[in-house]
Amino acid sequence: MVIGTNSKTSIFDVLQIGVREHIREVGYPEELFFETHDCTILLSGTDFDNRVDSLRITLKPKDGFTAEQVSASLTKANIPNQVLQKNGSLVVNLPPFEWRQLARLAPADKIIDDSAVQSLRSRSWQVSVKKYRRTNININVLIEIMRERDASDLHLRAGSPPYIRVDNDLMPLEGHSVLSADDMQDMVFQLGGPKEVELLEAERESSFNFHATGIGYLRVSGYFKHGAMALAVRLIPEAPVPFEQLNIPMVVRNIAHSHRGLFLVCGVTGSGKSTTLASMLDYINEQRHCHIISVEDPVEFVYKDKKSIISQRQVGRDTFSFANALRGALREDPDVILVGEMRDMETIRAAISAAETGHLVFSTLHTMTAVDTVNRVISYFPQAERDLIRQELAYALRGVVCQRLLRRKGGGRVPCVEILLGGGPLVRDAILEGEIERLHQIIEVDSDMKLFDQHAVELFQAGTVTREEAVSACSNEQAFDRIISGIKSSEGRKILG
Repeated sequence: MVIGTNSKTSIFDVLQIGVREHIREVGYPEELFFETHDCTILLSGTDFDNRVDSLRITLKPKDGFTAEQVSASLTKANIPNQVLQKNGSLVVNLPPFEWRQLARLAPADKIIDDSAVQSLRSRSWQVSVKKYRRTNININVLIEIMRERDASDLHLRAGSPPYIRVDNDLMPLEGHSVLSADDMQDMVFQLGGPKEVELLEAERESSFNFHATGIGYLRVSGYFKHGAMALAVRLIPEAPVPFEQLNIPMVVRNIAHSHRGLFLVCGVTGSGKSTTLASMLDYINEQRHCHIISVEDPVEFVYKDKKSIISQRQVGRDTFSFANALRGALREDPDVILVGEMRDMETIRAAISAAETGHLVFSTLHTMTAVDTVNRVISYFPQAERDLIRQELAYALRGVVCQRLLRRKGGGRVPCVEILLGGGPLVRDAILEGEIERLHQIIEVDSDMKLFDQHAVELFQAGTVTREEAVSACSNEQAFDRIISGIKSSEGRKILG
């Protein structure tokens, strides 16, 4: 960190700013080092919020200035001190002080500045941490707290206490200390060992998983913030949630009985896509004798072979890319293929091809609605290829489910879904003819499909969510209100399905 000062900035201003900024960015230091031309300052303390335990200033003096002269000036100003002359420099040691006592030390600033060979005003100071205050925090204890609080995510960053996400709200863990950069490196080591520490330092981003025995698996995403490691941790149950407990219409689970086609689960990050896919894969695992191949980045849910065998592959560890793994999977005798995310044109092309050649393919996209999803898949391709892709997608698409998680009354969350089912002539023809917006009307009138608005009404009328939560998932609040008040209109009937 570099701090720039002006002609009125005192040495003690520099110290306060440096301490405050380092606490905010990378946690509490125990030793902080300030350096500018011809001057260095070493600050030590165990409670930098309130006090400094020791302060040592080393500077090059003007000709004729001696340690005795500087010490005498400080003593005259009633400031205890120890001043030494060493290798042509003056070393000034000042006593411990609390920040609220700075006014008493103010004379020291002028004495030191006057004795320096060049004024210490209007300088750039390089500030670095020599040693951090350690909290000895244990990541496994934090994981247990996550489970106790039913938290979905844990955020760990230098300069702040741990945060957890409960029912979509992020909150600090009370009673836990602010983490330091050294704490963060320790926790990456606890989760992934030296290999993950080295990878994160080299790549500045990384993803890996961790098994907390008896609790679940963690999807760990590492990154850097202000030069220090940071972690976003998602808690994943040891076993997939049974589909019946997801509160998603059973018509979605029935897609698992298909033997070919492309099925997409979509939504924003944290909307439960992985949970839904894991439940569907585990249902197939229980019901069918087949080979399931999953390609993930990183592996999240970990499955046990039941009636099926499941080969889980992680991008970066077991394969170089989703597209490579998909092409290879076709030679590995699969029946079902899970692609963690369709990120690019090559992966989408390979997924559609696998669905066309007699495999059931599951994947995800970060899209908001079913119509958006179909448009997004087609838009990945150049204009010259889109007619062909529409044709392939029209025949391969088995279904699209988009999800939004709503707060359940009494705690927890429940998915509100939009469902588009492929395979029928109406959906197929709309995609073939490039009239994608027609899909919205098809979903409205089909009894097996749903719009977000329709499912939101059902959840509210069942007493599962509040009106505010239900409306947050809708695109048409006025029609929602007409349905709830009992007024029948053309739009109202559409929403009821």
